[in-house]
Parts: sequence; structure tokens; C-alpha cells
Amino acid sequence: MKKNIEKIIFKLGQKISDEIKSFNVSPAEIREIRIIVNRPVTIFCMNNKVVFGKNIFSSSDIKEIFASLCEYSVHTYQNEICEGFITFEGGIRAGICGTAIYSEGKITGIKDISAINIRIPHEISCADKVMPFIEKGATLIIGPPCCGKTTLLRDIAAKINKSKRTVIVDERMEIAGVYRGIPSFDISNSAVLNGFYKHEGISIAVRTMSPEIIICDEFGSENDIVSALDAMKSGTNIIASLHAQNRSDFLKKPISKKIFEHKIFEYFVFMNSSCEICEIFDYEGMIG
Repeated sequence: MKKNIEKIIFKLGQKISDEIKSFNVSPAEIREIRIIVNRPVTIFCMNNKVVFGKNIFSSSDIKEIFASLCEYSVHTYQNEICEGFITFEGGIRAGICGTAIYSEGKITGIKDISAINIRIPHEISCADKVMPFIEKGATLIIGPPCCGKTTLLRDIAAKINKSKRTVIVDERMEIAGVYRGIPSFDISNSAVLNGFYKHEGISIAVRTMSPEIIICDEFGSENDIVSALDAMKSGTNIIASLHAQNRSDFLKKPISKKIFEHKIFEYFVFMNSSCEICEIFDYEGMIG
């Protein structure tokens, strides 16, 4: 992983490399590198430390960084760019902000790139507390953005009993970090449907892989509910994540009513902004 991070930092150019060196921050500590036009670079670290650079990055700086990330062949990454991000070896992802180009109601490109956010995933052993629940039934991981939900899902995949038929539906290509067909992380014996929309991936997994467990990120659309219900009929348990600030926020969301109505999940794991598992409820505890 260290080599993958160093490769990305190299692609970002000498200006950012020098900034990072001046911070005395090791690559292993970095969670995000955020570059915004006419602003200094911001580094978010594993210990919640935030560091601000001294240099201002111009439009031309960001244009050069974007071209470098695309290996000076933007059309090669066009499909990913239209989704708003580019994925690299090790599951590293560059989120892209700019002006959307539409054609016939669909995004066909992004121009005038104004911000790039490099998200760096890490393998952390953090699932021991939830594994007894995972082994029993379908589980939903709930927490605010950047609290470690995907990291937890990744470690769950690594620790699931190898005899379990497990499939990861990796819509945003973050859980397994597949790069050119090969997972970058330890996901045990899990098969991966990479880049599939969740609802389509879940349906395909049920039809073709006879899974006992399906792991997916950012659950919550109407289509996700429908595909999860189909998976339940085949005896498949869903292990998924969902964005909510806390239990109260989750209970206010319209999607929670449908989740409870159809009893899609048996256990609910809440994480806080400090990347800690703070509460675990079973179905009765959530509706009681």
C-alpha cells in the first residue's frame, strides 16, 4: 500500500510532494489529499489531524495534476470521469469537481476541473466486535461520512468464514480496491462484482453465484430495497452500509421505514465521527 500511495503522490507533482514532506507526515498516515483551485492543499490524516499547505494551487496547476492522474490520456478514463472519480491501484480514488458536460440527458464529461480529492483506503483490523452479529444475520453499518464504514466492511470481508459463499458488490470500487481485475485488499474468498450498480450487482450475484452473504456499500435507494428483498428470498444475508449522523438521524430517514417494514436487516451497527463502533442493536431493539 505504501508504494501505491507514493505513486499517487508522485503523480500529483513536485509542488505537492514537497508540501507533504514539509508536513513531516508519512504516507501511511494520509487519509485524504484535497486540492481546490486558489486554495492551499489540505491533508487529512488517520489521527484526525488536518494539515494545511502554504502554496496556492492555480487552475493550471489543477489541470496539470488532472492530466497526470489520467496518464495524459483523459479519454482512457472517460467512463470513470463521468461518474465523478478515477480509481487507482490499491483502491485509491480521485474524486473530481468541475463543470458537467451533458448530452441527451447524460453526463458525457467534466470540464474546468476545480477540485480533486484523493481518498486513500487502509486495511485496519476493526471488525472483531461485529463478527458475532455478522455470523448470525444481515447487518447494516450506519454512520456519518468518512467514519470508517467502508474500512469496516473490508475487514468483515477479510474475516468472514472462508466456507461462506460471499460476494462483494463494489459499485464505487472501494471495498476490494480492484485494479485491472485484481483486488488490492485481503477479502478472503469473496468474489467481486466490480463497478456494477448495487441493485444490478445484487441481482446478478443471486442469479449466478448462489451467495450466502452479499457485502455492499452505501445502501439506501428504492432499487436497493427491491434487490435486497429478492436476495432475502434466496436465503442471502446483506451486509451493507448507510449514511446517517446517528441513530436519531437514521430513524428519521424515509428509507429506514422500508428497511423495518421488510425486515431486511437483523442487526444495526452505529459508528461515530471518531471511527468508533458506539452502539449495536438487534431488530427488536431498533423498533422498540
